[in-house]
Amino acid sequence: MARFSIGAAFGDAFSLIRRRPLSVWIWGLLLVAPSTATFGLLWPKMGEMFAAMERETGEGSVRYAGFEQMMQFQALSWLLNIVQLLLMVVVYTAIMRAVLRPREDSFFSLRLGMDELRVAVAGVALIVGLYAAMIVMLLIGGAIGFAVWNAGSPMNWLIITGLVVTCIVAIFVAMARFSLIMPASVLYRTFAFAEGWRLGRGQAGPLFGMMLLLFLLVIVVEVVLVGVGLAVAVAAGASGGIDWASLRSDGTGSNPFEGLDAALAANWPWFTLGALVLALVSGLLTTLNIAPYASACRQLAESGTPPLADEHSPAPAE
Repeated sequence: MARFSIGAAFGDAFSLIRRRPLSVWIWGLLLVAPSTATFGLLWPKMGEMFAAMERETGEGSVRYAGFEQMMQFQALSWLLNIVQLLLMVVVYTAIMRAVLRPREDSFFSLRLGMDELRVAVAGVALIVGLYAAMIVMLLIGGAIGFAVWNAGSPMNWLIITGLVVTCIVAIFVAMARFSLIMPASVLYRTFAFAEGWRLGRGQAGPLFGMMLLLFLLVIVVEVVLVGVGLAVAVAAGASGGIDWASLRSDGTGSNPFEGLDAALAANWPWFTLGALVLALVSGLLTTLNIAPYASACRQLAESGTPPLADEHSPAPAE
């Protein structure tokens, strides 16, 4: 049976980061752009909404005069969420492409074409299937829970706890089992549901183990980076680099976002630097989460399951 090396999968991820640091940063920049837009556009709008809601209209009644602002806020929020999902698909596909077709020439491996469509369709199908499976397990689990409830404590709680743990493990094992479908869609340039399923045959255990290792690695990296970020923020605040006074309210209302515009204007260099650093961190973590699965897909394909896609093309350019 074909096997893949978890060590080689991690090695490919770190190798990609080392070879193409600018691409990693650009990928992260695309991922944090909607969040930055949310911070810069939506928070001030929330302040306007609170201010409008505080105004009194009518004969002694307080009406939500900010309904129009609320609807604008909601529409903009939905638009940014759609953009976020689109950029996630583009970036995830770019990372898979950089691992699976490294000689293919493109702008930071970024495109908007059939590869992205296939990854999006596969992702939506997997999410729908996952939710459907969760609903079925919830119904079955509820029925079993009611059936064993009369067994008395602690037996009923032991059975219910065991059932919950079993369902959670089953969900993650299923996610691992289907995790090669999206990279296979990039590798074979088709909607590779069958190919991805065949590649993952007999690999649920190793893929699940790699998923756990990735989770632990990301947690460690995030803890270290958050600690460093907090230390830098505290040092900047203590040295007077951040204008905390700009965050103060004038005390005339209950608007929690009052003074945010002034804070953004007074501290824009720090917010800009933070966004750039956050983009690098986001790019690193995303690459570490996506590239190993693409590497596993390539390793299993090279070991004998369906033929590889053509990779005879020019070298990549940053």
